[in-house]
Amino acid sequence: LKQTYREQIPLYAGLELDYYSQVDPSAFDYLLASVHYIIRDGVCYPIDHSAQQQLSCINDAFGGDIFAMAQRYFDMVCEHVERCNPTFVGHFDVITKFSLMPEEDEKYQVIAADALQEILKYCPYVEMNTGAISRGYRTTPYPDPYIIKEMKRLGFGAIISSDCHDRNFLDCGYEDAKRLLKEAGFTEHYVLKDEGFVAIPLED
Repeated sequence: LKQTYREQIPLYAGLELDYYSQVDPSAFDYLLASVHYIIRDGVCYPIDHSAQQQLSCINDAFGGDIFAMAQRYFDMVCEHVERCNPTFVGHFDVITKFSLMPEEDEKYQVIAADALQEILKYCPYVEMNTGAISRGYRTTPYPDPYIIKEMKRLGFGAIISSDCHDRNFLDCGYEDAKRLLKEAGFTEHYVLKDEGFVAIPLED
């Protein structure tokens, strides 16, 4: 397909590599690292499929301690990024998808900010993900505005992605994502080209 359509559109083969994935990533042009499950005491808990499943994870796997669950999730993100050296990090705070996390609590914010600092050692790009908007779970993209400001402070580059799983929503929420980036002080986002990620002004 790359050769067939090379005069019309550049195509890149990418892979979203989950924490528990066991695949050879060498055949791909880019990789994003994401965490979708927590396995604890032999039980697999999906954390971004439904609010009920996330609640089960908090209550059953962590005895109702939402901060312990958040800590484990972000620890896994850090471990995953260090291990697979991705092109960028996918939906960094996807655990906020169902609005169950105490995003305004300083304790939660410290956990998330510490994880950001750690992943910066291995990967300088984090995704602005609008997927929950197209599915009706959220009205704004994630990461949370606090995390976006931390991304800017630490020097991350932002990748805007709809993660839509549906061609009808390919650019869903992009204007909201750009607005949040601007409010945090960003002037650009990054787009993958043949030569790697290229900075594109947010005004474009």
